[in-house]
Amino acid sequence: MKIIPAIDVINGRCVRLFKGDYNFQKDYLLSPFEVAQKIEEAGFSDLHLVDLEGAKEGRVINWPVIEQITQNTKLAVEVGGGVRVKDEVARLLALGAKRIMLGSLAIQNPDILRDLLAAFGSEKIMVDIGYKDGEVYYHGWQEKTGKEFEQVLKELLVMGVSRILLTDVDKDGALEGPNFALYKRVCRNFPKLLVTASGGISSKSDLRRLKNSGVSSVVVGKAFHEGWLSLSDLQNYEY
Repeated sequence: MKIIPAIDVINGRCVRLFKGDYNFQKDYLLSPFEVAQKIEEAGFSDLHLVDLEGAKEGRVINWPVIEQITQNTKLAVEVGGGVRVKDEVARLLALGAKRIMLGSLAIQNPDILRDLLAAFGSEKIMVDIGYKDGEVYYHGWQEKTGKEFEQVLKELLVMGVSRILLTDVDKDGALEGPNFALYKRVCRNFPKLLVTASGGISSKSDLRRLKNSGVSSVVVGKAFHEGWLSLSDLQNYEY
């Protein structure tokens, strides 16, 4: 199981939200680039970078931050937040992003998703799924699809999706532990999907239980920004 530190960006600043609520935003002193440098210096190979403004507005906004990190670190950066069109996917990959996370586009425009999978390959595309009360949420987790959760996963598999980022919205930023039962169920029922877990991680015990659930990777954000887990803890884990 790979551990991937996360940076969320609003107005060029490193922030975290609580349960996906933009009204509960906490800013951090260091810039996103400075945090990325610390993550690289700690020995990590990957970074999870989300343009929260983009997710809310429906278009990538924090291009300078994304470019600064992808062009000036060796981190393999997965980027998401507001990506809606093929040109943005191509531009992000040209800047050096390793993988693009698609939420609203993937849920609302399956034809475009198929085109992107054909053009760039399933390794370059990850579908970002917000889970809450058995439903799938999108548009910065502000709207729900009305479709049953597992039906959405089945449809994504048929289209050729191989990777998903799965976040229990009610756990995100709460530091109360992940939804272990959710990850275990998805990994059991959809073994062809590579699942990245996100939301609620606060301890080494959480990481150990996630590893046992079968997820391929886990995103850790608030826990390291708040000092609950140090980058050294995460890099040298043996769970």
